[in-house]
Amino acid sequence: MKKTDYNKLKTNISIHLKWVNKMKNVNEIIDKIKQNEFFKGIDDKKIEMIISELSHIYKEYSKGQVIANEGEVCKNLGLVVDGIVEIQRIYSSGKHIVLKRMGAGEVFGEAIIFSDKNKYPATIIASSDCIISYLKKEDIIKLCLNEEIILKNFITLLSNKIFILNRKIKTISFKTIRQKVVNFILEQSKSQNNKTVILKISKEQIASLLGIPRPSLSRELMKLRDDGLIEFDRNKISIINIERLEEELLE
Repeated sequence: MKKTDYNKLKTNISIHLKWVNKMKNVNEIIDKIKQNEFFKGIDDKKIEMIISELSHIYKEYSKGQVIANEGEVCKNLGLVVDGIVEIQRIYSSGKHIVLKRMGAGEVFGEAIIFSDKNKYPATIIASSDCIISYLKKEDIIKLCLNEEIILKNFITLLSNKIFILNRKIKTISFKTIRQKVVNFILEQSKSQNNKTVILKISKEQIASLLGIPRPSLSRELMKLRDDGLIEFDRNKISIINIERLEEELLE
């Protein structure tokens, strides 16, 4: 890339100088951006052209900083460039549950930015120091009209969101804590294609995802072990009797 192109790219994407200094060159910036689901399948040259032409805005957030509050109007599509963010439901007591954790390459706001009720249904918080790239609604429309692959990526994002919401509805429909825990184990076993499930998040985070207290999760895991259905240690759950586990969901 020519030096003039490099300077233009730095200017147009409005990156914070602090972050630019961390990057070795524009290619490193491109590498970060192309990890994103929205730009999946787009070659480097095309990404360079896109981000040099659009009014891309980048913002840095410190760990614990609020990115968007529940009820706030969603004006832009958020692309996680670096770091981890959490979508949280915060209650008046100050307690919260984690609805979802997202890392580099993931997107938020895709399901509401074009909605008539385009307000965030939950609070988004930086779980670590992170960098978010924002795309305006008008730019999304422009990209989808001009780039078929981006239109496909956007539709895929929406479809995946619907699938995840349907799965959450299924979890909520279970009446007991035991059923919620069993369903989580079976879902993880299915996604990992293994009867030995590797826990990629902490038990506290699992409890938040299931909407149950952390001690209740531990108690149910111990009961399932005592009943001969599973074995578990710090970050692993082994299914001993999958048929009986599945029967738990039918009771």
